[in-house]
Amino acid sequence: MINSDYLNDLNKAQKEAVLHLNGPLLIVAGAGSGKTKVLTSRIAHIIKEKKAFPNQILSVTFTNKAAKEMQNRISSMLNSEATGLSWLGTFHSTCAKLLRKHASAAGLTSNFTIIDTDDQIRLIKNICKAENIDIKQLAPKYILSIIDRWKNKGFYPNDVIVDKKDIYEKTVQPLYKIYQYCKNIRKKFRY
Repeated sequence: MINSDYLNDLNKAQKEAVLHLNGPLLIVAGAGSGKTKVLTSRIAHIIKEKKAFPNQILSVTFTNKAAKEMQNRISSMLNSEATGLSWLGTFHSTCAKLLRKHASAAGLTSNFTIIDTDDQIRLIKNICKAENIDIKQLAPKYILSIIDRWKNKGFYPNDVIVDKKDIYEKTVQPLYKIYQYCKNIRKKFRY
């Protein structure tokens, strides 16, 4: 049995947003105005009205804490575990789940590893050491920022056209090739 008391705790604008079930809806509101209450109530209402099954709802947030809070609120409203809400999570966890589900389309295997910033810095330091590059002269974070800029433009190491006047780019491009190769080796052998 679904508890519909959640509708009683909403103001007029919030209730209007929750009850809107036909087509998309944009909610713009300031901090502390009840956005999470509206979103969780709306998800519960969509499920209650059988407009979608829980596994058909995509809800993304920024933090694990917020995702857990939303999961708990919806469970409370539905008087059950919101276990079917498999697509409620952070942007990162949801994107990772999509990548795992469609790994082959992205040229990956579903058991790929996501390396964090510390792993990236450690890898760059090791590459610099092997290539005799002084990390006091060229900081690993700066190297990663250049690589990140190229990646954001969609450039693989062989796609990068280095500005010949930029000594840093000339130094970083071969490091990018090694970095990418090492990441692929790590992915393949999962160490």
